[in-house]
Amino acid sequence: MDMTVSGDELRDAARLVRESVVVGRAVMLARWIGSGRRPVTAGQVLRKADVPAAGAAVGVDVPPRLRTMANIRALHRPWCLAVATGLLQIGGGWVSGGPALERWPPGDADLLAGWLAALRAVCAAESYPQDEDSVRLLAMALLEVLREDGVPRAGGLWGPVHAALHDLCDRYDKSSWEPLHAADRYYDLETGMPLAGLLALLAEFGAVAGRGQPVITPLGCWAAGHLAAGLPGLADPGLPVGEMIAEAARFCDEEQRDHVAWGWLAERQPAEAAREILTAAEGMSPLLRGVAVGVVQRLGEEALPAWRELTAAPRVGPHARAVLAAWDQGPEPGDADWDWLAVEAAAAALQDKGPDEALSRVWDSMPGTDLDTCLAEVRATGHPDAAELSQEVAEFAASGAPRSIDQVAGLKVSLAGSRPPIWRRVRLPVMATLGDLHDVIQLLFGWDGDHLHVFQAGKKQYSDPLMDLDETRDEEAIRLRDAMARNAGKISYTYDLGACWEHEITLEQTLPRDRGQDYPVCVAYKGDSPVEYWCEDDPEEPGPFDLAEVNRKLAALGEAEE
Repeated sequence: MDMTVSGDELRDAARLVRESVVVGRAVMLARWIGSGRRPVTAGQVLRKADVPAAGAAVGVDVPPRLRTMANIRALHRPWCLAVATGLLQIGGGWVSGGPALERWPPGDADLLAGWLAALRAVCAAESYPQDEDSVRLLAMALLEVLREDGVPRAGGLWGPVHAALHDLCDRYDKSSWEPLHAADRYYDLETGMPLAGLLALLAEFGAVAGRGQPVITPLGCWAAGHLAAGLPGLADPGLPVGEMIAEAARFCDEEQRDHVAWGWLAERQPAEAAREILTAAEGMSPLLRGVAVGVVQRLGEEALPAWRELTAAPRVGPHARAVLAAWDQGPEPGDADWDWLAVEAAAAALQDKGPDEALSRVWDSMPGTDLDTCLAEVRATGHPDAAELSQEVAEFAASGAPRSIDQVAGLKVSLAGSRPPIWRRVRLPVMATLGDLHDVIQLLFGWDGDHLHVFQAGKKQYSDPLMDLDETRDEEAIRLRDAMARNAGKISYTYDLGACWEHEITLEQTLPRDRGQDYPVCVAYKGDSPVEYWCEDDPEEPGPFDLAEVNRKLAALGEAEE
């Protein structure tokens, strides 16, 4: 569908932003806070004690009992817009007036960008945890239907929106279950009208108008062309291979990358596609080459001829030799290949996440007991990016900036609902993965590891990829540091999806690493571990928690991971 809009329509769109209900309330919220500041919760909203005053400031009724400000849509939506547009700024546990407050309103481009960011934030906040894009997809379907000419309205909006939603989910490799379930939240019980609440949301934002017969506004037309940004659409089969890989590289999740690439791959034979991708990867950056290699790896056995042809290539060759060995189609790579691939991964991390992550990769994978020796090994690999990588990492290490390799996370892991309380305090490197944390929790609580498990970090779930659980990501692909940052220092872990042993994990402090201490280490506890297979007919008492024995096992676990 053609989503282009004229200059006049853009000006009309920006005008509608300024006139929208949500912007008016956002400005009132910012002026209420003014030059002062207010504390915010871990969820980055006002504390309950301040919510009634905030509601009064913008003319919104606040119920006498509330769990969080985020549940009051008439307040949370303008709050999101105020933060997105710079009317408010949050930092260090406080919110204060932002730089945009004194010079409000901004120019059209900045205003529309902030408005769009706020609409996405609201859609994510009102989505179900399994997919933060569910309400966004629902809004996209509704706007698409309203924008279409000649759509019959006699049967209401739900039928065409339902069909458009399924098309969008296919286009972006999304399950339709979450958006359809989210639609229930916007059903008006009094009128029996589906999507009434979603129409109200878009009306507050100025994207639709009209009570009895909703119509899309110029702002809604503009939004219809921009809301999809960031979703993994199928790559155009006509794209040059380098552009296809660059498009796939915009996404961190392998499934999303595969979906993007599939639009391009579907028009080609797997062996020929693999050959084209790997040949082009020889001239790519380490980051893009890693994405290209991943795409070809997931083509499976049909790509083996291409891997064989590229074994002698200077930059793709080490990847090819490692892949062929994994398929039992070639000898195990030597140390030189593994070191080269380690430098490749660190150089990709430098480009993707910066010098701290690159330093962590070098420290974890290169031989040596000090950084200078590790960096000398980096340069000795002959990797074309070795010199730049070594220099960037050395400069970062000398800058005095905090280094993740020197930091330890102090966690409290509590068994939810246990009476009396059962918890453990444990310290482990912030660079540990959630997979590492899974192993630690198994020892801390004496679980036998025979059951499925899932981490919840923000709105994303992680598990062992071998379990093949739907809607979960690889727990080895995310570090503890990053998982905690996604949800204000709190995540959860469920072990045994039948019995549902739920653990609440809180980051209590970040400490300097003690080079004389083995990690992980349990530093405090309360309560003995529960009996995993408790039987009413033959009840078993929990064995006493043995701190020394647990720490012996944790130390052995840490040695095995190094």
